[in-house]
Amino acid sequence: MLLRTLLLLTALTTAEATLPRRADAPAPAPKTLAVLYFDNRTGSSDYDALGKGLAAMMITDLAAVEALQVVEREHLQEVLQEMERQRSQYFDQSTAVRAGKLVGAQYILAGQISAVKPRVRLDTRLIDVSTSEIVKTAQVTGDEEKFFDLQRRLAKNLIDGLEIALSPEAQAQLEAQQEANRIDRLGTMVQLSEAISLFDRGEYPDAVLKMGPVVRSQPKTLVVQLTYEEMKRRAAEKTREKSKQKTREFIRGILKPN
Repeated sequence: MLLRTLLLLTALTTAEATLPRRADAPAPAPKTLAVLYFDNRTGSSDYDALGKGLAAMMITDLAAVEALQVVEREHLQEVLQEMERQRSQYFDQSTAVRAGKLVGAQYILAGQISAVKPRVRLDTRLIDVSTSEIVKTAQVTGDEEKFFDLQRRLAKNLIDGLEIALSPEAQAQLEAQQEANRIDRLGTMVQLSEAISLFDRGEYPDAVLKMGPVVRSQPKTLVVQLTYEEMKRRAAEKTREKSKQKTREFIRGILKPN
């Protein structure tokens, strides 16, 4: 009986070893997400630019999540410029879906800054572009001196809404990226946002000046460093182009027949 059992186990083991191994299932394709600029519904124009800075911060953070393909802000800006001229509200569901289709996103995160005093309140909608349905809504509130906590909670709500399960390694990677981009004070976020708004309008030297206080208060923050370097590069290019234009005009003036 024992010998028969051993022979049976050996046969099963041999058969299992000869079976072709299944290839590991391919990883699912990343979900494409676009983060729209947050609308200002606080009643104060002081926070009109804040939505751009908040969206830029979310985009930079979420780029660390491999299961997400986040639309770059520069590409998003090209598409949204016309909507800005039309004074469209991005929190509006139909506007968000239209923007999502234009940038080729599967999902859109639309948000609004609903209040700042006495506490900051941010409302978001995660929308499936293909169905125009709201997948998840979220609201976070907190102290204006702890803006980083609000941003981190927004990211968690978004990942939960997309049903993305992060491994411990992926979670650690996201947290490291968030920490590298950490800005705690609302006032600093407003200054960064105003500089980004100037940059988007092509006012590069003014954007560099506006970034000065931000760089001094957040010298090690990654998004501040990268944004500042790009602004300086564009400002230098614009200065050189102006110099060349003046030289060309001067030469034309000399060569112009009397």
